[in-house]
Amino acid sequence: MLTLLTTMSRCRPLFLLLPALLLSVAVDAHDLWVERDGALHTLVYGHERSTHAGAKRLEYRPETVLQAQCFDDAGRLSAAERGSGFPATLNGDCAASVFLLSSGYWSKTPYGTKNLPKTEAGVVLDSWRSVEAVKRIDRWSPALGRALTQALEIVPKNNPLQLKAGDKLRLRVTFQGQPVAGATVAYFGKPRGVSAADGALNIRLNQAGFQHIEASLEQPLADGKADKTIHAAALQFETP
Repeated sequence: MLTLLTTMSRCRPLFLLLPALLLSVAVDAHDLWVERDGALHTLVYGHERSTHAGAKRLEYRPETVLQAQCFDDAGRLSAAERGSGFPATLNGDCAASVFLLSSGYWSKTPYGTKNLPKTEAGVVLDSWRSVEAVKRIDRWSPALGRALTQALEIVPKNNPLQLKAGDKLRLRVTFQGQPVAGATVAYFGKPRGVSAADGALNIRLNQAGFQHIEASLEQPLADGKADKTIHAAALQFETP
């Protein structure tokens, strides 16, 4: 997830989305993903789903998880019990589960990057607020072919659970429930294109089993604390 873009000027935002999630570990090509065990959905962070060396699982600050939502087959919010503390969990009959996170404000200074708004960071070269949504789909219905949240979101236009390696998945990237152009989309960290005017993009699946698709989008921010918001989204599911 942290190697989404090909040049440093463009990939820098995603390298900085997750530092505040960690307690004391360097940030380098980690992933966030949702594991399912029966009705339990757990948000996990680490290297286990990537090809990079390092700890398979890492701890994150539970307060960075702003929301944990369960959706039924009709795409409606469904009752689910959210666990307290680390790791973040949802316990419920979810066709799709969504975790929304933010590591807050970040400022790049001549002395390093600080987890502070630009109003508190001294001399600031660049500043941003990070927001990330991770969605896992476990059952499919046409109702899940639309945006479920107002966050940046990757929406399948066809049933992803029936696809095989080599098949194409038709996607639409949405923001605030509407299609959005210009979002960079990657498959397991490798760029695959940019969303069109209608938010659409096709991704060819290279493997069976667990799937991980990512998107990123920058939006200007006028709250005085940062210059922009960097939105990231992940779509995850499993194929036969």
